[in-house]
Parts: sequence; structure tokens; C-alpha cells
Amino acid sequence: MKNTKSIILVIVAILLAAAIGWYIGFKKNFGEPQVEETATVMMEKMQKVFKFVAAEGQISEIYDYKDYQYYDISPLRKKILVRVNAKVLVGYDFEKASFRIDDANRTIYIDSIGPAELLAIDHDLDYYDIQEGTFNSFSEQELNDINTKAKKYAAAIVEGSDLFNKAEEQKEDLIDMLRVAAQSTGWRIEVGDVGIKD
Repeated sequence: MKNTKSIILVIVAILLAAAIGWYIGFKKNFGEPQVEETATVMMEKMQKVFKFVAAEGQISEIYDYKDYQYYDISPLRKKILVRVNAKVLVGYDFEKASFRIDDANRTIYIDSIGPAELLAIDHDLDYYDIQEGTFNSFSEQELNDINTKAKKYAAAIVEGSDLFNKAEEQKEDLIDMLRVAAQSTGWRIEVGDVGIKD
């Protein structure tokens, strides 16, 4: 009988210790947020490119978007300020250039490189001061549209900037680099109507 009471006390003590351990572990995990993260990498398209970056610019602008229904009052209005930070690359796409190669005379004729163009915009958007009305709020599609408009806004700023002139000034340096590279392999470069002195 005494043995049975001891065994029961040991079992109760073990169960009590297990219950206290479970409770402490549960409480600790219960108070912390549970986070799940998933990443999926997809490569849609790869291709070779031959582009020369001649000028780089940094843009930081505020894009202000406002939309209201009927009247511009708080319950009917939604408004957002977006800071656009963009790195812009301007240069030449050699896939659009016109070259002729004379193997017999080891000469490359450059007929046209084309004008400087916008090669890439790498932009980040910071959304702040988002105000939504009681009857007018932003949908996910609208935020995506604002993202697209902000990128076009950055491209429009570049069009009015001096980056294209800087790139055109770099064209002569580009031709000089090509000449040096060609001469090191025993070739010559003849320049046609690309706005560069031969």
C-alpha cells in the first residue's frame, strides 16, 4: 500500500512537471507572432545584350496622386505621396547600330550608332502620407497603376534632363575605345555619319 502511494505520487509529480513545462512553452510561443516566409525564384527570359552606358543619373522626386468622387472632401477623397528614387542609365544599344565588316582589309565600318537612348530605370518607391476616405480607398490594382505612373514620371524627367547631351558627348570616347580595341587585334575602324570626326 505504501509502495502504491509512492508510485502514484511519482506519477503525479511527473505529470505535473510535464504540464508546467508544456504551459510555459505554450505561453512563450503564444505571445510571439508566428511568421511564415516563402520565396519563389522565376527566370522568365535571358538574352545577350550589347549596350554601352554613357551617362548615369540619380532622380529623387515626390509624386503626388489624388482622387476624389464628386467633391474634394475628406470622406470622398484618397491621396498618396510617393517618393521616387531612381537610377537612370542612358547610352547606346549596339543591336540597333549599323556596322559593315571588310575581312579582306581588316576594316570595320561604323555607319550609324543611333542616338543616345534611355537604357534602364532602376526605381524604388516609398509610399507615405496615404489618406483614404470613408467611401474611397486604394485597391491593389490602383497601387500598381501608381507604381507604373511613377516610373513613367521618372522617365519623363530624364527626357527633359541633360543626360542625353552627356551621353552624346561620350560618343567620341566610345569610338576611340573601339578604335584602340580594334588596333590591338590588327583591325581598323572607319567611322561614317555618326557625328564623330574620323
